[in-house]
Parts: sequence; structure tokens; C-alpha cells
Amino acid sequence: MATRNSTERVALGDGGDEPSNGRFRLAVAVYAGVLLAGVVSVAAVLTAFVPGPLLAVYAAGFAVGFGGGLALAAADPRLPVRLGRTLGRRAAVVVPTVPFAVVWFAPLEAAVDVVALWAVITVFASGYVLSQLAGNRYVDAVTPGEPAERWRWTPPGSPVVDALIAGMWLVIGIGNAVTGSPAQGLLWLALAVFWVASCLIEGRWSFGPGRDRCEVQLYETGLVKRRPYTKTYVSWSDIDHARLREGELVLDRGLRDVRFDSDELGDPDAVLEAVDRWLETSAER
Repeated sequence: MATRNSTERVALGDGGDEPSNGRFRLAVAVYAGVLLAGVVSVAAVLTAFVPGPLLAVYAAGFAVGFGGGLALAAADPRLPVRLGRTLGRRAAVVVPTVPFAVVWFAPLEAAVDVVALWAVITVFASGYVLSQLAGNRYVDAVTPGEPAERWRWTPPGSPVVDALIAGMWLVIGIGNAVTGSPAQGLLWLALAVFWVASCLIEGRWSFGPGRDRCEVQLYETGLVKRRPYTKTYVSWSDIDHARLREGELVLDRGLRDVRFDSDELGDPDAVLEAVDRWLETSAER
């Protein structure tokens, strides 16, 4: 059998139009700004060397980081595609939150805790947005043009369960703030906001902007699961077999199978037939 088509042989350009370039550059600049601002602010408080108001130190660090990030993103048009190519690279963007979290958990002064916690929240949030934008840009680069076939898809999720989780964190956050633990209250409130935002971004709720864009798309190079604001790509070369099993459409790909419940797809048999056809075509190349 001939080797299947691989994304390694796909010519990758900068992978996006000017609006998406602008959004990515802004995301890089904000991420670099909050990261540098967090570093210099925590360092200033830990060393008891604060040359002026702490807010001014944070603002100066953010301005320098923002400018540096903007210059880096503008100088390397292939940065979003390279960054979004693998899950490991996208996950690495939020790794800098770990040192800030360690500082926050350490038994230090209250001022250090507040600054470190704020850095955890802002770096994680901006890193999450940046990683999603990079992933989308990579998908755009390896799937040029319009999809050859597409089906409506209903992303799995339960609005009731998600609302209960967000509400629980919201109540805990308000309770902590009222009882004299504003830092912990801020953390729980941030978790609640992030959870609601992720539900809307990933289309887990049956309402919200962009919900009509949720699709399974088939391209010459692979399959795309499109959510309202994010995309997931699976190359045909990564799929070993496709089958219907116990009410699920399963695409076997080692440890990370791709699964769709039958009620997520209007016609899972038609999707399976199309996937099999594209797998055979890819294997013949």
C-alpha cells in the first residue's frame, strides 16, 4: 500500500488573511505584555525593590512586552503556523503560568500573592487565546480553499451541568471575597468566567454567537472539526480505520481516537462512507 498523504509534505505559507494576521499579532503582543509585566512585578515585590507605584511597574513591563511581542509577530509571518502545528507547542504557551502559581502557593506576603495570582490569570487567559488562534491558523494552512464535503455537527455538552459548575465557582468566589479572602475570591470568579467563555467558544451550548458554524469538514488533506471559534484538524495519514460502534462514529488514531455520538451528526452512515472514501483515496497517493 502506498504511503498516505501527510501534513509534513503540505506546503505551509503564513496561513491567513490580513484580519487574522492582525488578531494573531495583537494576541502575541498582549501575551508578551502580561507575561513580562507579571515577571517584573513579582520580582519587584519579592526583592522589595519597587521603583515607584507597583501599578506603574506593571504598566511599564506591559508596554515593553507588548512592543516586543508585536515586533516579533510582525517579523515572523510563519510564527502562527509553526506554533499551532502541534498540541505540545500550543500547550507550551500556558506553561509560564506554573512559576507564578508556585509563587502564589508559597507562604509569602499578601502583596506577592495578589500580584502572582493576577499574573496566573492574565497569562493563562492570554495564552489560551493565543494557542487557539495559532491552532486555527495551522488548520487554515493545511486545508486551503473550501471543504470538499461538510456536515452539520452538534458539539457535545450540557448547558445545565456547565451552568451549575460556573454558578458553584461564582458562589465560592463571592463567599471568599465577602469573608475576607479577596485573592481566592478573584481566582474562583476568574474560573467561572473562563468556564462560561470556553463553553461559548467551543459551542458546547445550544445558543451563542457562531453556533451555526459547527461542522465536520472533509478536505483533501484531512478532517476538520469546526466549532464556533476553534478548529481541530486530523490528517488522513493519522487515521487507521473508521467505524460505527455502539452508537458512535469512531476514527481510530492510536491513543487519541476521534469520536462522534450518532446524535451529534445528522447522518453518521453518510459521514462514515465519505471518510472511508477519502481514506482510500489518500492511501492510493
